[in-house]
Amino acid sequence: MDRSRSRSTMHRLSRTIFVAAVAAAATACDRDSPSDDNPGARPIVAAFNAVPDMRAITFLREEEVWTALEFGTATEFRDVGADQYDLNFDTALPGDKTTACAGHDGDDVKDSDECTRLASQSINVIADHEYVVALLGAWGNLRVQVYDKAVYEFDTSTDDGDPDEETAEVQFFHWSDDLPEIDVYLARPGANLSPVDSRATLTSGGEFHAVVDDGDYVITLAPVGEPANPLFTSETFALEEHTRVAFAILPGAGEGTSSIKVVRFRDQAGTLLDRRVSTELRFAHLAPDTGSFDVYAEDDYAQPFVAALAEATISPYVTVPGSAVADLDLDITPAGNPGVLLGREQVDLSRGERATFVLFGSAGRLDGLRVPDPFRRVATHARLRAINAAAASLDFFVVRTGSNINTLAPTMQLAATTAGGLNYFDPERYDIVLTRAGTDDIVFGPHTVDLAAGGIYTVVATGTGDLTSADALLLDDFAN
Repeated sequence: MDRSRSRSTMHRLSRTIFVAAVAAAATACDRDSPSDDNPGARPIVAAFNAVPDMRAITFLREEEVWTALEFGTATEFRDVGADQYDLNFDTALPGDKTTACAGHDGDDVKDSDECTRLASQSINVIADHEYVVALLGAWGNLRVQVYDKAVYEFDTSTDDGDPDEETAEVQFFHWSDDLPEIDVYLARPGANLSPVDSRATLTSGGEFHAVVDDGDYVITLAPVGEPANPLFTSETFALEEHTRVAFAILPGAGEGTSSIKVVRFRDQAGTLLDRRVSTELRFAHLAPDTGSFDVYAEDDYAQPFVAALAEATISPYVTVPGSAVADLDLDITPAGNPGVLLGREQVDLSRGERATFVLFGSAGRLDGLRVPDPFRRVATHARLRAINAAAASLDFFVVRTGSNINTLAPTMQLAATTAGGLNYFDPERYDIVLTRAGTDDIVFGPHTVDLAAGGIYTVVATGTGDLTSADALLLDDFAN
């Protein structure tokens, strides 16, 4: 055998493999790298979840996870290579074996570590352009919409004889299927609006963008041609020069009292509320053997804020006076007997929220706990929260009927007089069991319940005076 020829052949083969590997790597990198064939600034992309009745939805470029988006949130704007991409939206549905979406392996077989793919959209992105990819609609009627515009460049130069540009760029998106066609106004505070002042008329899915002077502004949304009858008038907010602010017009979706909200993203964040928005509070009476209560607000004894609240019941929501939202003073008395004060509480609320004030304890030691009620209903899942109004820490188990809790971790662990957030559950039959914290000692249950998709459920643990037991009050959709 010619050993020198063999070595030469192997050398050429290794060089071929090396060059092929480098070429493959270069091809992959080119998708995120500038190209001589695509001069200019790299395109930028962001995604937004505008679906009000679903849990978090994960956005992926190809199979690269960017982030899991709660309703009303956006990804950061990222620069990408000019190319064609498949953009995907995934979520965990009932029956999926995973709760964290990490993409698909491409074999068209649903694996246990893969979420459900809700929607996909292929787009071509080009230099000097920016793209917003939004998932719109509702469960069972989802759609992807892509918005493409040229990047606006601010004039920041001061050596060209002109002052720098004192402007900001705004972009509005109408993403509420609950709203009709609307006029969008962006005006200075105190401006008297006429129909000619409308910046744009938008239907659901519509968009407009503009460059405006910096300074203070108010957003008004109104029926077409009727600025005097606004559907929404925002608080005053500021636009800083050389910033880009996007505004998403969304349904309130039960997360507060407003039926409309405007979410800012890109160079600003946060939700703009209607300046006329109300704040609402309800009361849950969980103090045993104390009789019915009257609740008075702000030392106004002319009439009760809530009257004759019976034990183990919850009141309707009542509107809190706007001047008292930040520090609402409450007096609790026996029903019909305002001369006897059972308790005095002060509650801090946020504008536009709904909340529950839980009254617990005893006649000689009445106490209260404020719990927010961000009751956005999710079409695919039930949502349940726990409140511990007992005097000791408790473990809450919400498990499929017949499960052995001794082999399971608690669903929620709550210290005395605290509340948990809303958790997602597949629609199914469950047992509710409460144990003393860190033990298998059952103090309540098992109590069997059915949790339905779209339902909102609250379990409140209450003391019984007996350390070996507790009681539980089932509220909200449990009572329906």
